[in-house]
Amino acid sequence: MGSRATIGLVLVLRSLLAMVLAAVAFCVANLAGSELAMLAGFPGGGERRLAWDLGWVIVAGVLAAWVAAVLAPRAPRAHVLVLFAMLLAIAVFAVLRLGGDWPWWFSAGAVATLPLQAWLGARWALRAKARRAVAGAG
Repeated sequence: MGSRATIGLVLVLRSLLAMVLAAVAFCVANLAGSELAMLAGFPGGGERRLAWDLGWVIVAGVLAAWVAAVLAPRAPRAHVLVLFAMLLAIAVFAVLRLGGDWPWWFSAGAVATLPLQAWLGARWALRAKARRAVAGAG
């Protein structure tokens, strides 16, 4: 009985770690996009900068989904689904609270691309896991 409880606890902790690291990856990618924008000479505001930022939000979401799926000890799709739900809640909250500060296309893009972000990140992670499994079996 103790070993099953220990295995269960380890799985829960690894799942939590996967989700925390996915959130960290999302934040780091967004920060990297901001730093690159400054290095590229983008001004602090305007539609060009918002388009750049939206692109990096999408990259960050794909990366976060990939991290969640790769690090998930079991059920990588479920981990990505939980991440998607969390990001959707944050995006909807941000649009409702700050949506008037952004153009409609930025708000719409931030929310509407979330399913694509989750799908791409999960797909790439699952392909990588499958390739590793085939390589390890051969």
